[in-house]
Amino acid sequence: MKNSLKYLSLLWMALYIFACKPEEINIKELTNFPPGILSVTPSDGNKVVKGNFDVKVQFVDGTTSPLASASVSVKDPGGKLLAKVDKALSGTADSIVIKGSVFNAASLPTAEKYSIEIVVTDTKGQTQTVKTLFEISSLPYAAIQKTMWIAGEFNNWGGNELKLVADNIWEVKNIDLKGKEWKLKNCLSWCDKDWGDEDCDGVVTNPSGNSKCSPVGLVNFRWNDKTLQYTITPAVTFKTNISILYLLGTFNNFQGTNYQLNLVADNTWVMNEALIKPTDKFKFAEGPNFKGKNWGDNEPDGVADEYGNNITFKDLADNKGEAFYKITFNDKTRAYKFDFVKFPSIGIIGSATPGGWDTDTKLKDNGDGTFSGLVKLIDGEAKFRANGSWDTNWGGSAFPKGTGTPNGPNIPVKAGTYNVVFKPATGEYEFKPGITSLGIIGSATPGGWGADTDLTDNGDGTYSGVLGLVDGEAKFRINKAWDTNWGATGFPSGTGTIGGANIPITAGLYLITFNPGTGAYKFEKTTIGIIGSATPGGWGAETKMNISDPKNPNIATITLDLGAGEAKFRANNDWKFNWGATGFPSGKGTPGGPNIQVPAGKYTVTFNVNTGEYSFK
Repeated sequence: MKNSLKYLSLLWMALYIFACKPEEINIKELTNFPPGILSVTPSDGNKVVKGNFDVKVQFVDGTTSPLASASVSVKDPGGKLLAKVDKALSGTADSIVIKGSVFNAASLPTAEKYSIEIVVTDTKGQTQTVKTLFEISSLPYAAIQKTMWIAGEFNNWGGNELKLVADNIWEVKNIDLKGKEWKLKNCLSWCDKDWGDEDCDGVVTNPSGNSKCSPVGLVNFRWNDKTLQYTITPAVTFKTNISILYLLGTFNNFQGTNYQLNLVADNTWVMNEALIKPTDKFKFAEGPNFKGKNWGDNEPDGVADEYGNNITFKDLADNKGEAFYKITFNDKTRAYKFDFVKFPSIGIIGSATPGGWDTDTKLKDNGDGTFSGLVKLIDGEAKFRANGSWDTNWGGSAFPKGTGTPNGPNIPVKAGTYNVVFKPATGEYEFKPGITSLGIIGSATPGGWGADTDLTDNGDGTYSGVLGLVDGEAKFRINKAWDTNWGATGFPSGTGTIGGANIPITAGLYLITFNPGTGAYKFEKTTIGIIGSATPGGWGAETKMNISDPKNPNIATITLDLGAGEAKFRANNDWKFNWGATGFPSGKGTPGGPNIQVPAGKYTVTFNVNTGEYSFK
């Protein structure tokens, strides 16, 4: 608790004072503490198991002004007093215990925010007042959280549920984190809190990024929701001659724990992905600083030698250049191998691409062995290459699809916007027709997650539209399919990534702009007005309409006198987005439609930005 930290600070102060010269020490000041609360049970924010439980408060103070008295009250969620104890205290440490039988603890209903109110006073009249809250829950053990889940790349960020197995201890058994990133969360749909361990110190924090450290193979995962510490232990015990194994090399200055292999079967150690370059040299080692045994390869022949020479990666037969490799080492036979997994990056380059022959246009790693991206191309040629280097490149003679070969010919390309897909393992490529439509979709949009709302092609690589959105989420996608979609966490602007997170939306009327080439998007607050010869401002100045209902930000209304004449609706005081039609007093406006013929009169005018429907009443 905070008070415990407070008294630790006072202890350090005392040590500092005693380190001074004797004549400088003021014993009275040293021991003149205000009264403190060392601990409260049930603790603040905790969940106590339904049943008979006691309330206990421990107090501490200094010798110059020892404890004098304290009052402890227990109240239900409505503030009704359940029990109260007033007690004279003495000395520098004392406590008050209220037995559960006094306030019928076993019969209390499960509920949140039972409170413990504490007042403590010392002999000098110094006082401290504290209020803590706890919950009575139906859980089998005391805990802070109600439910817990672990999610990560290993389960597509869904969730494996943890069970409460002891006070504050949550556990899930026999899961394989696959060496991938993960987080803890207290609800399956990410509705409340989540925790990660970015620095891999065995303690999670909130907020935090993803945990970037995990083993491969079946493990048991335990987490303490009070201390936030976690442990990961093997679910299965395998035979081994060593307790731990690292890869140490030029990529980590021959030290450190970031290239750790995991025991996945008898004597078999694996690291699923390690970025290795042809020039890298390395060894296998028991310790992160060459403590214990290490293994190199004197030949090299794929069988390690104890205390052998550094292994040079370019000498290995499976070397495909700079790439991610799966590493396997057997601590019994000392056989090792490197299996190609993927290249760090794949790009398309050439006279047909945005960067010409000078700069790669990078493609997205889809995680299934393919790389893809939406690219605007001109007539010309192109090739695929890895890591922005000509060391590894592919070309072919067919278009729009074919199978590229290493160092093959330039691919002839016809102008257009394409969803370019490439599979390095086989050389297969395809230039799929790009954007036939680009829309926004999600719970915040008019069509929900079931239907796209199309945006307008501005002809400059951007798409835009005016929409009323509600609180919720959204993404951009092309061709009304999930093959290529963009998302991010920023609002009202940001840069979307292909397959990124849902964009959080705050309700409002917006001018939405999106650039599929860069992923950049903006949601700009905008206005709706009525303009025309029938309106007060004529064709020179529009009259702003009002968005009166935040739950329906797409509905604009106004009451005003109109003359006989014509009118249109437009957004953002700009003719780029305007609506008209032939119907009166109601109809459905179309973008750029004809002027609406209006008889003179006083009207309440309503316009729905999302549907184009209007009425003059």
